Amino acid sequence: MKGSKTRIAAVLFAAAVTLGGCGEALYEMTPEEQAAVVSYASHAVAKFNNCQKDGEVFVRKDILEEGTDTQKKAQDVQMSPEDAALGDTDALPEPDAAPTTDVSQDEAGTSGSPSAPQAGEERSVTIGEALDLGVIRADFAGSSLCAAYEKSASYAVDASPGSQLLVLKVKLTNQSSQDLAIDILAMTPAFSVTVNGEYTAAAQTTILPNDLSTYQGTLLAGESGETVLLFEIPQEVQAVSDLSLKVTMNGSQNTIKL
Repeated sequence: MKGSKTRIAAVLFAAAVTLGGCGEALYEMTPEEQAAVVSYASHAVAKFNNCQKDGEVFVRKDILEEGTDTQKKAQDVQMSPEDAALGDTDALPEPDAAPTTDVSQDEAGTSGSPSAPQAGEERSVTIGEALDLGVIRADFAGSSLCAAYEKSASYAVDASPGSQLLVLKVKLTNQSSQDLAIDILAMTPAFSVTVNGEYTAAAQTTILPNDLSTYQGTLLAGESGETVLLFEIPQEVQAVSDLSLKVTMNGSQNTIKL
């Protein structure tokens, strides 16, 4: 073994002298000498190779590149606050781009005729449109406050203690040239009113023959008839200056400014 090391050292020294530029011809090593140099060099490298135990491992190029990108991202995220304060902005990940808005779509939505209302969408219409009465016209005919409403001796509604009745009058008119039957009870609408922008109440369900929410009858051609909606509101309301009627039917909410 000692003789082998001595021979290898001699070969390396000869190679160094040959490559030193002394002007002499290059030393030609025999195959045995080349094998000795390769063996020595491989053992020297193996002493400092921590992955020697794994042997020869094949790694695909795409996996290698992915691992490199992952390490770079991890280094960017783990950059210390001191580095950021020193202005090392190149290592910081770029912020996500701000969302853009499709201007052409927005502009198209605001031009031309308005789109049809969706279910549950609130819109401003007339009473006749809210109830989908067709050629039957429904007009607001005024309001009043009272403790009791009497349609006749047989039909009367009293307010609860501490409350009063708000009576909204709605005039129905048959604008067609033939008699028309009306069945609002089957439509099952729901009415509520907001008074003076402060008090909101739901319509009372009554047996009055002219209750708009349960009206059933026939209007002759060109004939008109008066109906009412009754609401209970606090007695402290002395005057009505602002009224908004909301009609909910078939999943749609419609607001009528009275």
